[in-house]
Amino acid sequence: MHYTKAFTMAEVLITLGVIGIVAAMTIPQLVKNYQLHVLQNQLKAVYSDLNRASQLFKLHNDFSVSEYAYLNGSDKALELFKKEFKTIKKDNAKWDNVNENGRVYPYKLYSLSGVGNTWICDSAGPFFDMQGRVFSFDDAPDMNENGPKVCVDINGVKNPNKYGIDNFIFMFTVDGQVIPFGMEHKNNPSSEGNFYNNTYIDNPSDYCKYNVNSVYQVVACAYFALSDTHPEGNGKSYWRDFIGKVK
Repeated sequence: MHYTKAFTMAEVLITLGVIGIVAAMTIPQLVKNYQLHVLQNQLKAVYSDLNRASQLFKLHNDFSVSEYAYLNGSDKALELFKKEFKTIKKDNAKWDNVNENGRVYPYKLYSLSGVGNTWICDSAGPFFDMQGRVFSFDDAPDMNENGPKVCVDINGVKNPNKYGIDNFIFMFTVDGQVIPFGMEHKNNPSSEGNFYNNTYIDNPSDYCKYNVNSVYQVVACAYFALSDTHPEGNGKSYWRDFIGKVK
């Protein structure tokens, strides 16, 4: 008769310890990878929805959002644009984040490194759609120029509330489209200020960085996030290799 040697208690404990260590090392990263995958899909969805709504806006009003905002201002453009979404009303009285211009916003927004607390699109809004996403507009454009910028928090008020992770900036175009801010377009503004200058347009990678002291240095991250391209290139992934390293 042959007997199979059983594991000793010490061996069992060692094995369980090794399994626990491996799990502790891998599970958090697996969870983070899943969360980033969800955010990536949410970004693609909101980009598609923005373009659909922008085209419907032009169909329903005979003006693109850019043209309408130039004529009537960002506030009126946003109020009309909201009709292309199923929106919900929020009670501003419960919000306590006030920016330097006295506008009231529901929460704080930060750069990738956690500095800031600035709503870049602070001219009109915000409004919430039925999915909880948050939209706001920046300044109205000049005649025949793209704009306004539209900022979207793709997962609503949930953390991390950082530009480049769950908050992204786009721009309406004169021809009725929406592009990631920083993407080349023949009607992009060329005047100085508000990061509309040619240097910024030509070098979006300069405006999607980790260690910065201003939220305005992460305004072009949507440009890279949509194509899953690392701002520094080299064939790396935006979500896995760039955002995946953010603490």
